[in-house]
Amino acid sequence: MKKALLAAWWIVIFAVSSYAGVEWKARTVTQAEAKGQSNTVVMQAYAQGGSVKMVFESVAYENEMYKKGGYWLFKAAENTLYLVNPEDKTYSRLPVDAMLKMAGVVGKLVKVKIKNPVVNVEKLGTETILGYPCQHAKMLMEYDMEVKIAIIKSKSHEKIEKETWSTPKFRGLEEMAESFRFRDYKTGMEDLDALIEQQMKAEAGLGFPLKMVTVNTSIGKKGKEKEKSRQVMEVLSLGNKNFPASFFEIPAGYTEKNIGFGTEEE
Repeated sequence: MKKALLAAWWIVIFAVSSYAGVEWKARTVTQAEAKGQSNTVVMQAYAQGGSVKMVFESVAYENEMYKKGGYWLFKAAENTLYLVNPEDKTYSRLPVDAMLKMAGVVGKLVKVKIKNPVVNVEKLGTETILGYPCQHAKMLMEYDMEVKIAIIKSKSHEKIEKETWSTPKFRGLEEMAESFRFRDYKTGMEDLDALIEQQMKAEAGLGFPLKMVTVNTSIGKKGKEKEKSRQVMEVLSLGNKNFPASFFEIPAGYTEKNIGFGTEEE
């Protein structure tokens, strides 16, 4: 009888742990050439069944997207990203499908051609971070890009170098991606969509990144190389936790406001 109860108990424990959510804290440091793009952000993230909540604990330079104490909330059932501001009890709605349609509209106005894409991934062995075995890998993605807006045309060679330490032992990606499993998101820019798909295939199977260093470099027509941005992301802690459905709901009494990047409409 005791053995039967013990077996039943372990079945319950296994079932709960298999479907429990995950949480992690991460720091991202971005150094960018473009004005207003450099920042240091520490966030606490939670994910379960495709719903994701990212709470910004500290932000060096606040803007419309990143506010200390504010958070992003992606609700899987609605396929919508919310920007929530607890300080003034407001939220802004960013429907993912609508954003992608807008990208498609922009793609008709801004012609982007990508040629000679190359994506290579080199596996460098296994290392341990936060007690998790991680696959250390380097990805190099290069391509020629031509952007045309009306009669203005520019050409450059873009290079993205990404070094990652990823583990398959943490269910972060599975919990975040649950709502995307049967979806096929496209921007409508064929060359860009093909490049993103090629990158995703190259990185498939590496696992959840516990550390990532990404360097974006642009080479102009005269061959001058210029680093556009460098970003370092490090996970500081992580674990498993089961969340009630209400955890991924906007609190009662919050009001919606429209958002405009650079301007706001009340």
